[in-house]
Amino acid sequence: MTKAKIFFSAVVVLVSCVAKAQDSVKNLPLVFDPASKKYFIGGNSKFSIKAGDQSGLIDRIEVAMDGGEYRPYDQSIQFTQEGKHTLKFRAINPVNNWSPVQYVEVFVDLTAATTEASFDEEHYYRGEKDLFVGLKSSITLTAQDNLSGVANVEYSWDGSTFTSYSKPIVVEKLGHQTLYYRSTDKVGNVEPVKKMEFVADGTAPTSELKFGDAGKPQVINGTTYVSDGVSFNLAANDDLAKVKQIWVDLDGKTQPYIKPIYFLKEGPHTISFYSVDNVGNRETAKTISIYTVSTPPRTALTTVGQSVNMGGINYANPGFQLKLSTQDNVVGTDHVEYKMNDEAAFHQYVEPITFRKPGTHVISFRAIDRTGNVEPAKAYTVSIVDTFPETKLTTAQPLITRDGVTYSPAPNVVTLNVTGGSGVGVDHTVISINDAPFVPYQGPVTLSNQEKVYKITYKSFDKLGNEEQAKTSTFHMIRAMPVVDLFITNGKSSEEQVRTNYLDQKDREPAAAAAPADEAKPAARKVKAKAKAH
Repeated sequence: MTKAKIFFSAVVVLVSCVAKAQDSVKNLPLVFDPASKKYFIGGNSKFSIKAGDQSGLIDRIEVAMDGGEYRPYDQSIQFTQEGKHTLKFRAINPVNNWSPVQYVEVFVDLTAATTEASFDEEHYYRGEKDLFVGLKSSITLTAQDNLSGVANVEYSWDGSTFTSYSKPIVVEKLGHQTLYYRSTDKVGNVEPVKKMEFVADGTAPTSELKFGDAGKPQVINGTTYVSDGVSFNLAANDDLAKVKQIWVDLDGKTQPYIKPIYFLKEGPHTISFYSVDNVGNRETAKTISIYTVSTPPRTALTTVGQSVNMGGINYANPGFQLKLSTQDNVVGTDHVEYKMNDEAAFHQYVEPITFRKPGTHVISFRAIDRTGNVEPAKAYTVSIVDTFPETKLTTAQPLITRDGVTYSPAPNVVTLNVTGGSGVGVDHTVISINDAPFVPYQGPVTLSNQEKVYKITYKSFDKLGNEEQAKTSTFHMIRAMPVVDLFITNGKSSEEQVRTNYLDQKDREPAAAAAPADEAKPAARKVKAKAKAH
């Protein structure tokens, strides 16, 4: 007998409401995103499983969540962790017939959307305490939700009455203001209210032009005459959004003001200037006219004392002097001034400048006419030298010193090398051998055994004529091979030299023993009698 199958079904109900895919109303318990084709639920959504309308008798329902084991279903199901979750369920009747396994995959969204407010960069400035914006500037609200998506963005000027945001918000009034805003995602998560406080600034900065301290501007028939050493300094002030940039127009050319302005070309000039603050408020331009006198007096420099230029640097001995003179311009020279090394201020020139301290010195000097026109500073660098060359003697073969006497093998080679001294460089080196007159050193000198003693005297001169104190080295020459003799005595007779043989250098075997004097062989050395002292 064949057992008939009994069909029955169970349905899942989400908080007693089934959401349709096309629903777009916010705060639904289940939301479908057509773009990702995913279902989303909020943290308060609960699943319940009920028998279907066409279902037969159900004995029990079992559920399995996130890949876990099946367990009996006894109450509504709620996911409390954000992210992806799965729910499987099935039912069984009293005669052990199972329903097909049903399956649903959802993403739990517990995080509200995030909203950011921003201004146009040209009309936005954050000071130390306040945020400043320009009048009529726009505020853009941008919301993001990484799961269910943003359902709505709202803003409010009083923090209680909110309006849906659809386009940039325009700042319509001046002064301190607060904008409140928030977003809600598609499963009903509401972002905590954020606020942005700012000050709307509609006042332009004010700028001012001042002459630099150098020079003496003269006003003649309404025209301001200045030297080309006079600087034009611009400054601007803004009590709210602060100054962003000062602009200047120099003879029709507009550019940002960065540093003091100088007009180096002689003739008439026009300066127009204005400033802009950090939120775009612009000042009305101001204009002045000037006439620049650009021809300064000219200074000339004369040196007193020997100097040498090496590698672009002048070298001189202590006592070296500089004399300054001028060629007047049309208005005449007021004075000449100079400064030395790291001095900050110039000094008036009254007499030649004398250099006595060793080291490198940099002199800056210039002339100033009666209207304050300043000549571009000139510079002269000199290094005062008080050190002499130092010559060192080296030998190719090592030397031996016994009882204060220096011995050298013969032959040997002597080389002179110059070290130390200053950067002026060595002009030449001289050498004297055995008290002969000094001659220019041309290269290494060979010491042979033709002389028993070599006395080497040497010194060097730099390019300024500074002379090193002469040095002397004495070498006693020794032969390459020592010679010794063998003597014999019985203590009563005088010493006699013993005839000896030399070892064969090839096999190092000793020669035959020396015979007595009366039996000596022809090749043996002669016996030499030597009186013995008693």
